[in-house]
Amino acid sequence: MSSGPNLDSRMEGLRRGPIGMRSGGPPRANPPGVLVKRTGGGIQVGEHTGYLRMRGLPFSASREDIYRFFEDYNPIAESIVLTYRSDGRATGEAYVAFDSPDDSRRAMELHRKTMGTRYIELFLSNKEEHGRALARFGDR
Repeated sequence: MSSGPNLDSRMEGLRRGPIGMRSGGPPRANPPGVLVKRTGGGIQVGEHTGYLRMRGLPFSASREDIYRFFEDYNPIAESIVLTYRSDGRATGEAYVAFDSPDDSRRAMELHRKTMGTRYIELFLSNKEEHGRALARFGDR
């Protein structure tokens, strides 16, 4: 095996790390005393703030469907926000606030339960994220 310029340039690429890796600075750390589990779509374990984000909803899902999905966990009906693409089609995501952080924690029991034929993923959210969704999609 030769150690010419081709090998050196390939080795340099390996030292930089795979495509998409964060470069520079230390790896992200969880806040002290908080266990955070990041998944492909958000955070599922950590401090509950009383807000959840749903993903995987049927595109025909309504606020009423979402309320019924969570009815045993004290969702706030007026807080349910469905999100939409720029062309007006549903994204299959929604945000929901609960009466208390404990209610949202308990509602995580429904992670990967079904609504119709779709399984629903649940992620921790917060007041700011919910507020952004409400400001953008709240009147639909």
